[in-house]
Amino acid sequence: MKWKWVFVPAFIAQLSICAICNPSDSDPARKVDADLSDAIGRMQLDFGAHLKRAFTNSHIRSNGIAIQQHQVILDQTFFQDGGNDVMIKDLRTTRSESPRLLSINADMLQDILVLTVDFGALSLECEYEVINEDVMSLLPVSSSGILNATISNTRAHGRVGYIMNGDIMEARNFDLQYDIGQIYLETLSSDDIQSQSTRESIDETIFKGIRRDIEQYFEEQLHQQLGHVLVDVSLMQLFGENGDLVRKHVTRSQERALIINGVIDSLLEPIRQQIIEQRYAQISIGGFKKSFKKKVGFISVWGTFEASGGWVGDMSTIYRTGDFSVHTEGVNVTIFGALGLGEFSGYYSKYKAKFMNVGPSGRITVTTGKNSAKLKLTTNGWITGIEDIKKIISLDFNLEKVDNVRVYITGLGLLNSVVSTFITWIVAIVKNDVLKIVNKMINNLIRNYLGISS
Repeated sequence: MKWKWVFVPAFIAQLSICAICNPSDSDPARKVDADLSDAIGRMQLDFGAHLKRAFTNSHIRSNGIAIQQHQVILDQTFFQDGGNDVMIKDLRTTRSESPRLLSINADMLQDILVLTVDFGALSLECEYEVINEDVMSLLPVSSSGILNATISNTRAHGRVGYIMNGDIMEARNFDLQYDIGQIYLETLSSDDIQSQSTRESIDETIFKGIRRDIEQYFEEQLHQQLGHVLVDVSLMQLFGENGDLVRKHVTRSQERALIINGVIDSLLEPIRQQIIEQRYAQISIGGFKKSFKKKVGFISVWGTFEASGGWVGDMSTIYRTGDFSVHTEGVNVTIFGALGLGEFSGYYSKYKAKFMNVGPSGRITVTTGKNSAKLKLTTNGWITGIEDIKKIISLDFNLEKVDNVRVYITGLGLLNSVVSTFITWIVAIVKNDVLKIVNKMINNLIRNYLGISS
């Protein structure tokens, strides 16, 4: 169903609509056709009200269904917390709510939605195993079982950039900060011991190692819901079937995107050169040592697996993967969007395993599929090219997702039966530890090049 004009009372307190912002003089957003500016000024309040109302209606319609849906967030992952190795398997939702829009500030001249979202309560279930390496050297034991958790409430606040696609709008870039509420935990260990606790922060729980994955789940829910709402917004109906105004609006958005995309591309070119010149195309990721167990008859026998000489690349293949968004607030300009690495693969030059006096060794090779990163710049005024980099006051690069990680291990021999355990470790290390190393290196390199502090 396409969107129709519905006038609403002006006393909707939760809704904040900015008719026309006052960006800095160099912002192309100031160069607006008079007819287009007048049309947007008249319609913008109703457009924002429609989005909030559509979100509310969608929440009411879907909540009874969505609350029963089970969705897998993670198949398996592994991370380190101090001296503990933590394995989480089959993390899935057991109870969820559809996102609810609390407030929205729609700026049609900048193709930006500033919003606050309530994701409600989220219940999760997973299998877990925790191994303390210090204890393991003295006594071969681990803790494992089933964990149920309920996050009481999660809210997010930030901005979403959208693009024009034909007659409709599509949410494209997300810049959100999450406030994850109190967490109730209930565990059933493999020894049938039950325990319960309540923690004020996710960082006080086993889930702190996968906070990014949980936030990505929330963002995907918002992206999907926002997509359902925006697809019903017809630009032609929005502009009263005035094709000339639609053309002006789309053209202006495209021209604005070309400017900011050009800025990002002009920044990335010397960054790629810096990466090559400073020999950071391939970066060291060190190694790791883990304990594993394998059933021999009715007995679990422990062994060790150690890899060294790890490298990953190619950082010099960093590129822009889509249109960037830009949001001007007074003299402050926020530029945000998606990047990627054209090539992302690695290896460990040597590994050795020890199990029941068997010690195979070999090499590990890692390849990946699609990856995605976010880049956010904050500037003091508009920048139109590399000559304006002095205006950049903060920067954040975050390679946050890598898909289809494939691991090839040579020479395992008799240990082929536990290869899935080794692969799970390595995949998780790539998605956690390696991403942290890459993010730190790229952030430091770009900040040093721009001359800004971390």
